[in-house]
Amino acid sequence: MLIAALLFVVGVLEGWRYRAQMVVASSMLIALVCLPLWALTATIDAEKLLVLLAYLAAHQSGYLVGAYIGAGLHRDR
Repeated sequence: MLIAALLFVVGVLEGWRYRAQMVVASSMLIALVCLPLWALTATIDAEKLLVLLAYLAAHQSGYLVGAYIGAGLHRDR
């Protein structure tokens, strides 16, 4: 749960500062780091895939919150 909370905070910071390409790249990085680590320690089963999806959901929902907050701060001319 701590990892998901940290990913949410990182997502908020990314959404506040960067565009959608950044969250796509960081989501790919999360998947490319988690899957090989889990494959080395044990077999990858449905539970681990659901945990990965939960991590990605936390990260991307944090991005949406950050993008919403960041959109209110920018003033268009």
